[in-house]
Amino acid sequence: MTIFRKTIVGAIAAGLIATSAYANDTKSIAISTIVEVPALIAARDGILAALAERGYVEGETLKVDYQNANGSMPTQQQIAKKFVGNAPDVIVPITTPTAQSMIGATSDIPIVFAMVTDPIGAQLITRYKQPGANVTGVSDAAPIEPQLDLMREYIPDLKKIGFIYNPGLDNALATLATIKKHAEPRGFTIVESPSPTTNEVILATKKLIGEVDAIYVPNDTTVVAALEAIIKIGEDVDLPVFVGETSAVERGAIASIGFDYLAVGKVAGEMVADVLDGKAVGDIDAAIAYQISDRLIVAVNKGAAERMGVATPDAALSRATLITE
Repeated sequence: MTIFRKTIVGAIAAGLIATSAYANDTKSIAISTIVEVPALIAARDGILAALAERGYVEGETLKVDYQNANGSMPTQQQIAKKFVGNAPDVIVPITTPTAQSMIGATSDIPIVFAMVTDPIGAQLITRYKQPGANVTGVSDAAPIEPQLDLMREYIPDLKKIGFIYNPGLDNALATLATIKKHAEPRGFTIVESPSPTTNEVILATKKLIGEVDAIYVPNDTTVVAALEAIIKIGEDVDLPVFVGETSAVERGAIASIGFDYLAVGKVAGEMVADVLDGKAVGDIDAAIAYQISDRLIVAVNKGAAERMGVATPDAALSRATLITE
């Protein structure tokens, strides 16, 4: 063999070894969400940002399979089966129905959920402290009490609040129970208006006209997907619309107090990185975002308030961190 051939063969062998080493060092995660709305996209981006900060960079040391179910549970279940078949190092479901699909599909692959309102009620975990099994994650349970107080700032004589939700979603039911609990001592009545599908949101909203003083839209993917339709009705009949997620304020709702969803995603991303580093997923405490967040975002939309017949109070404006004109 000539020196030249030996050099070429050696170079090829070295390349193969390097490629093999890269493959061995690369980790894989599978991320899915039931729909794509701004808050969920921000959470996904936060997950990837936290992983990159820990050295797991997409396209370099990390392979990412991201799938969106476009609001279809059958599609979500198919995605779950696909993920299990591909056997990633960690599955990262965003939202309650997505997490339920993934957990129903595997008890072996580590799962770190994000944007789940009530993970215990949804039977994803049995406790927050070292939940055990193959699941942990971050709850995005809304800070309901500050949100109710904010609504009263806008409407001092507020008595009845319309609540539009999908009764088939565990997170919506959990939010309903919480808002009822905190509304009563404030003298508020919650008027339910179920919307099992996005197509029924307009009808559910119209049923509240003349029955309530304001509408509250929770972090319910079914309802949030049709938020603009609710806002249009609110503007047409001077019915104020408040929301559970701050990103929806820019879409035309009046105001909200909530999280930086990028930051919520980063908390989940740190958990994923811990698993990739070798920690047992069941030993990682699950978390509630508002209990560990160092700040809440106050988002107000001055134009939306004017279009729905209310003024933006000075107190809310003075502490607002996001202002839409």
